[in-house]
Amino acid sequence: MPFFVTKTGLDAFDVARAWGLAVLLNVLTKDEVRLQDAGWAFILKPEGHPPNNAQLNGLSWGTLFSAEDVQWEQVFVTYRGRQETRKQQVRQILETQWQSLLSDLQRPDNLVTVGQGINVPGGLEPAAFKGLRHDTKSHYGEEQLKVPNAHWALACLGMATCGTYRFSREAGQTNWLVLLPVPQDARFNYFRDVQELMRHPGLQYTGIQNAAAHYAVQLAKHLRRRAAAQGNLQDRFSAILYFTLFGAGQQTKPSQGSQLNLMPLMEAIQRDPDGTEPMLNWLDYCFCLGATKGAEDLALAATELVMRWDLDAYERLVRVFARFIAKKRIRHENLPDERALTEVMRNVTT
Repeated sequence: MPFFVTKTGLDAFDVARAWGLAVLLNVLTKDEVRLQDAGWAFILKPEGHPPNNAQLNGLSWGTLFSAEDVQWEQVFVTYRGRQETRKQQVRQILETQWQSLLSDLQRPDNLVTVGQGINVPGGLEPAAFKGLRHDTKSHYGEEQLKVPNAHWALACLGMATCGTYRFSREAGQTNWLVLLPVPQDARFNYFRDVQELMRHPGLQYTGIQNAAAHYAVQLAKHLRRRAAAQGNLQDRFSAILYFTLFGAGQQTKPSQGSQLNLMPLMEAIQRDPDGTEPMLNWLDYCFCLGATKGAEDLALAATELVMRWDLDAYERLVRVFARFIAKKRIRHENLPDERALTEVMRNVTT
């Protein structure tokens, strides 16, 4: 019994709906859900079926709205002061409309009617943001992109549970770095499994691309360990969506979104899970050292390589790394061995 999340062209909104549907089906069936990107839609296939008397209640459902690691406040950060109201609105919509929503999503030709329903928050989809997102003294506001209530709630659920929001301060300005993994062919068992892939101890990043590149390497390290244990790569992700939320006067606004292509890393893991380990460990070390004071050049060089995977970027990283060796900032045990450099070159020349 497959379900279809047909794409609207709003990348973060579509991916968030896919994750939200996976969370919803997992709660209802208490079983694994498989997500596949078919290009025109995300296709979700639950292992089990919702029982005839299924309801959205109990601990697993309530946890989604009470746990501290579910980032509702950040999803609705552009709705200053109304985050709790919006969260409860998501819960109420899904609890009353989930049956009709699932029935609709079983049709491959289901479409989202844009322009009707509820405003898409800027903390979820940067392309949908326009105008003020909270009341002012003059009660002025502008319309933004609207989507049907149930799809709005589904996307908010997916972003709050499976998205990553990292607080950052750059040049005296407060920002949120927002990241969301795009599944190509992945299994979903629990929302915290996705968080384990994407939410890591904080470092000081030089910007959203630096954060996205490091998260890509961390994600690849998790998937490599699974592939080495299982014999092959069973979960694949095609990209990481990323954008920034920044303070602008009275409101918080999103920057234009973009994507980091994960295919070079996925192909490397699929080709040789064990041989990829030294390369990923070296790149992770470059990002960690690059997050320290005075090592920003190393962070930027590592970011450029993971974003581009070309020879120029590789040569630049090697030159910058050699400079830090000369400064005696790198211990012998952290030097890349021949296997690490050979694997990088295989990615660059592929």
